[in-house]
Amino acid sequence: MSDIDQGDAMIKMLTTAVTTAALLAGATVVAAGPAEAAVPACGNHDLVVTRTPTDSATGHSALWLLFRNVSHHTCTLRGYPGLDALTKHGHVLAHAKRTPSGFAGGPGAVHTVHIKPGHYASATVEWLNFKPRTGGSCRYSKAIATTPPNTTNTKRLPVSVSRCRLQIHPVVAGTSRNHRFAAAQAQWIAGSNSPDYRMGLYWIRAKRHLRATGSYAPQIAQLSQLISLPDAMRTHAQTVEWLHDVRALNRFFGTHLYL
Repeated sequence: MSDIDQGDAMIKMLTTAVTTAALLAGATVVAAGPAEAAVPACGNHDLVVTRTPTDSATGHSALWLLFRNVSHHTCTLRGYPGLDALTKHGHVLAHAKRTPSGFAGGPGAVHTVHIKPGHYASATVEWLNFKPRTGGSCRYSKAIATTPPNTTNTKRLPVSVSRCRLQIHPVVAGTSRNHRFAAAQAQWIAGSNSPDYRMGLYWIRAKRHLRATGSYAPQIAQLSQLISLPDAMRTHAQTVEWLHDVRALNRFFGTHLYL
């Protein structure tokens, strides 16, 4: 027998011995499968980008960017969104500084966030309401432009932020304690894709989510007014009221729906 044949025989004997020992011990021998495919980064068409209402405290304000996965697969975000404050003519008023934490803390280190279909990631935007050196007034934007990490899809949102110490924090999983608002916003958006006679069903759900926050009384009243209006054949006064409430709720939810 050649040296190669002797080596093959020895390997076969050792393999048989190991397998037999495993079976005697009650173990199961399983062949290794291919490595699990990596979760892809979220692309330009995977996310709907919205924002929460502004939350103000003494001297500074904040809002949260919401990134909802509208694809049918899990995808990831990592790092900082791009964020610019814009003038009414669309010119850049200020670039948000990327910081791991801000006036009220923050997420700190950057992490890769996995977003399941229908779920959210979010990022905090903060700014001062006065000039830190002089205490004077700050200039405010008419809108913001934001780009989720990993993408080139820039979204313009109608919201006013200050240029004073404007900053953006890393993306985190979830809605940053804005779950009920996000749920109400999702119902408001879903209603825009439904027939007129079904819109009220979505508005009722949106109202329930807002009521559960214990806040947003004016918006709850506006939703109630919309629900009470007829689906068709409105009078002129009813049409005026409908347009008023829809525009107000679009400003609140950061959307451009129904109009």
